[in-house]
Amino acid sequence: MTPIDIEKTRAELINAYPGCHVKVAEDQREMVAEISDGFAVAVIERSQPHFYAKMTEIYRVRCGTLYVACGNQGHVLREGEAITIKPGYIHYACVAGEPVWIKVESTPPRSADDHCVL
Repeated sequence: MTPIDIEKTRAELINAYPGCHVKVAEDQREMVAEISDGFAVAVIERSQPHFYAKMTEIYRVRCGTLYVACGNQGHVLREGEAITIKPGYIHYACVAGEPVWIKVESTPPRSADDHCVL
């Protein structure tokens, strides 16, 4: 995402979810709006391969088409479709076109100590 895209998307997230905390990945290809314990909205071009030791995530596509690699399998998710990612599964996501918005539910809630980037 360009710096202009990032600022526009940040403003959209803050407008849609007042009080959220928006984080931008170092490579600027993913943004996460932390809305509450266990719930976030991510805007993804590409995420880094990572896993969680304890947390289960559910990705539900809000708009767009998301390609997810998880546990040595590929998945194509379209609007309204979801995938559950269990602890220990290495995963990442990417898109072919415009960034994709997804809702992310985390159980237990997301913790920096549990996040392992490869």
